[in-house]
Amino acid sequence: MYQAREKHPLSATLPAEDDEVGLAMWELFVAIGDFWQLGDDPKPYRQLFESFMSNRIVLNPLYQDYYSKANQLIAKLASEGTKQKAYETIFTKKDRTPPPGPPANELELVQRNVANEFVALRLALGGFLSFGALNYCGYFGGANVPGQPVPYRTFSK
Repeated sequence: MYQAREKHPLSATLPAEDDEVGLAMWELFVAIGDFWQLGDDPKPYRQLFESFMSNRIVLNPLYQDYYSKANQLIAKLASEGTKQKAYETIFTKKDRTPPPGPPANELELVQRNVANEFVALRLALGGFLSFGALNYCGYFGGANVPGQPVPYRTFSK
């Protein structure tokens, strides 16, 4: 059955996404695997990643600004060190108990609305597989073959 695609009323008036921002967000997404040593190849995820970003913008036009702000923050942090240090800052510098409400600064905004969502997507697309999760999001291990490990979690008492 056909279902209409959800769109925010303002999304039709948005300018096209900037290629520079798109590339910077892809590099941030790839850096997730490097930072957590996932060991999987992110290239097959590129189209899904771009669709994810596009859908986020269509559903909430603020995401276009979030991605642009993330690009600016990465450039700013990289100018003070390296891109790797910029990514490390984005992935690790967090207040353990952020106050409720809107983000207090650029870093918190990028962490909440960009980095955390990219990490969740990366893990869902294959990162959990590198940790041995055989039956996570399409990575079901296969048939129950005698003499082979079971392709699912077993119950143990």
